[in-house]
Amino acid sequence: MNVAPHILRRAVRSLWENLYLNVVSTGVIAAALLLIGMSLWVQHNVSSAISSWSRDVHVSAYFQPDLPEADREAIRDRIARDPKVAKVRYVTEEEARQWLIERVEGLDGTLDELGPGVLPASLEITLADSTDMEAQVEALAPWLRDEEFAEVDYGREWIARFDTFLQVIKMLGASMTLLILVAALFLITNTVYLVIYNRRDELEIQKLVGATTGYIVAPFIVEGFVHGLVGSVVSVVGLYAAHIALSSRLESALTLGLVPSLDFLPGALVLVVILMGLVLGVGAATVAASRFIASAP
Repeated sequence: MNVAPHILRRAVRSLWENLYLNVVSTGVIAAALLLIGMSLWVQHNVSSAISSWSRDVHVSAYFQPDLPEADREAIRDRIARDPKVAKVRYVTEEEARQWLIERVEGLDGTLDELGPGVLPASLEITLADSTDMEAQVEALAPWLRDEEFAEVDYGREWIARFDTFLQVIKMLGASMTLLILVAALFLITNTVYLVIYNRRDELEIQKLVGATTGYIVAPFIVEGFVHGLVGSVVSVVGLYAAHIALSSRLESALTLGLVPSLDFLPGALVLVVILMGLVLGVGAATVAASRFIASAP
């Protein structure tokens, strides 16, 4: 005898008859996965940003304001001949000013008030090998003398700080994920237990007529699977909506190039979120059903 259709009918009937409790279980899964998904989204985009910045690290050498134009161009050519240098770009004060005005609305008036020299001319030096930036800059030190340059910045310290920040986020994210999963499992297990308790008379009759434990428990496993599937899909839709909203909020930072384009979770992480939902739903249903069977006379 094929019992699968009967198990499915019982599961569907239970889902409908206990609609409120089933919606609560699904909502708990969706909320838990939304929090976990947002943590994964932050980690993914911070990691992508650090990787992008690391690849794009270059030395910014700002000229002394009173250095003649001819000397600046000669210094640029001299540095460009160094084999450790891949590319050198000379950025005039006017080019730097124009770049900022194009990206920050209303800044031209402020720059006019500050007067000339607020954005010094500079060299943007891209190194042939950026794996050890400090050593490379030290090797360029003879070309970056104080009498010619007011300041030399290569941003590596900030990248190191952001990398440390990412590791902290990952640790906090893992701890938060574990706590959320445990709390969600507890809430869902108790909610499913209420569903099972509401049907205790029916289940006790099934035991009396010789129904196996697997036959009794199976419909609740199906219900847990439905809870997990629907909850995970709802959470992914919510994550995508949050991604769109946050991307539009951070539009100015994206325009300035301070933050690379924000990406939605890659397919592998979306699959992880969905699998978490299925494990939560099925796991909670299994624990609740087993607890009821163990406590039943």
